[in-house]
Amino acid sequence: MNVRGRSLLVAMAAAALVLSGCSDSDDTPDVPTIAPQTPIAAPAADPAKPPAGVVVPVANAGTALAYCTMTKQLAMLSDDGRSVLFYDTAGLAPGAAPVRTVALSDKATGVGTFSSGKLEVLIPGALLIIDSTTGDTVRVDLPGTPLSAVLTSGGDILVGNDKGSLMVVDPAGTVRDTITGFVRVDAIAEHEGQVVVLDRAQSSVTEVDVEDSDLGVSLRSGDGATNLTVDHYGRFLTTDTLGGEFLAFYGDPIVNKFRHPVAFGPYAVDYDDTHNLAWVATTGNNQVTAYELATGTPVQVQQFQTVSQANSMVVNPETGTVYLLSADGGGLQIINPDQQ
Repeated sequence: MNVRGRSLLVAMAAAALVLSGCSDSDDTPDVPTIAPQTPIAAPAADPAKPPAGVVVPVANAGTALAYCTMTKQLAMLSDDGRSVLFYDTAGLAPGAAPVRTVALSDKATGVGTFSSGKLEVLIPGALLIIDSTTGDTVRVDLPGTPLSAVLTSGGDILVGNDKGSLMVVDPAGTVRDTITGFVRVDAIAEHEGQVVVLDRAQSSVTEVDVEDSDLGVSLRSGDGATNLTVDHYGRFLTTDTLGGEFLAFYGDPIVNKFRHPVAFGPYAVDYDDTHNLAWVATTGNNQVTAYELATGTPVQVQQFQTVSQANSMVVNPETGTVYLLSADGGGLQIINPDQQ
């Protein structure tokens, strides 16, 4: 089950903020904000620096990527956001066709967890749960435009939207609670019940006590945070695209464990649980880098050239295979670090 919904120690530049959340208000906080960051545009392709590994041409795909460990499938959003393509990873090679394509009722804004063959897809006003085997879709109507979702270890789905709300959807598809207090909820990660939310408009990470509907400690995550994941140790890892940093937060309450400079616009981030490596993709130079974190300071151990504009990345937690999806038609890249 792929649930990512799951060094130099430095102090955060900004102090921790303790916020309170409630379920009966749609008001967003009156706080300083920035324009939510987007990936840095990739440079023109350099023939002298071809992508590592194998590149599979994928027609009409390029905006989001998810992996299911049970079915060994990849799910990709089409370039227009109006369909999902499911691919078997076994023998995935140039010329491979999707095993299933599912049309969507509206343009997707992203995907959440892909687990046990069920993919969470976000569209304006709803969460869709798509069965990759049958194509059957369950719709859960939600307010606003959902931006992020994660399946928790307890079986609930947490969905964040553009209005700063975090909604708790139970396994029956009922919205059990709504927690407010953010400007946006752009990414969510959960580890053994600990939930952290990333808000791009505040460039912050915030702990959430889902059971009590409260917000906990909130910390700045650089100058323009974009993405969030969590490893099996419970370290919440973020990328600061604007400020050029890779950051980690840990503990309860969370504290900043490191801020590591990364040039060329760090964006996509994921973790390899098998080799204990954090992977960070930088679109400004079309590269992806693996960091070992055991010493508390990120140590670069591998680096590869990627497809152009690799905005989406997922790592198979069982094998360490890295999948990167080009947002400008460059295809799906497959890197097996052990074979490079």
